[in-house]
Amino acid sequence: RSYLAALGTNGGLLAWNPSADRPVRDLAVSGGTLYAGGEFLAINSVPRNRLAAIDASGNLLAWAPSANSYVYALAVSGSTVYAGGLFSQVDAQARNSLAAISTAGVLQPWAPAPNQRVETLAVDGTTIYAGGTFFLVNGASHNRAVAIDANGTLLDWNPQASSTVNKLVVSGGNVYMGGSF
Repeated sequence: RSYLAALGTNGGLLAWNPSADRPVRDLAVSGGTLYAGGEFLAINSVPRNRLAAIDASGNLLAWAPSANSYVYALAVSGSTVYAGGLFSQVDAQARNSLAAISTAGVLQPWAPAPNQRVETLAVDGTTIYAGGTFFLVNGASHNRAVAIDANGTLLDWNPQASSTVNKLVVSGGNVYMGGSF
């Protein structure tokens, strides 16, 4: 297997075998579609710039937005795939480390702008939580963690972590953070 694999809950390797040419950094699932983000430039030898969609049979889907640098985090909510990473453009349009792409592959106007890398995303309803190495978002102080609504508005949630936030998980009305803070 090359950077992607599927295992049964019993630990057995499944036949699902798409192949990436470089590391995959995150995965998100919606229905029968698996979204992948990472450093790769091709899946199954077909060009895909750091973002791809694969079906349950391992077939590459037409969804093909293009990020100009690494994608570290993905989250899906309804018909929107949120991507976070180190990129400055998606589909040749300015997007600083955060982007929203429809499941039809269309870049959305949602464009909050962290000043550095996004490493993790979590979605709760219409709130998107992002964590990483950034300390400003849209010019406002948000040390390494921020909450943004689906319209792109920064929310009051602002934990001001002292160092990198590597993982966010939302459960039961709480946001759990892990990192080097």
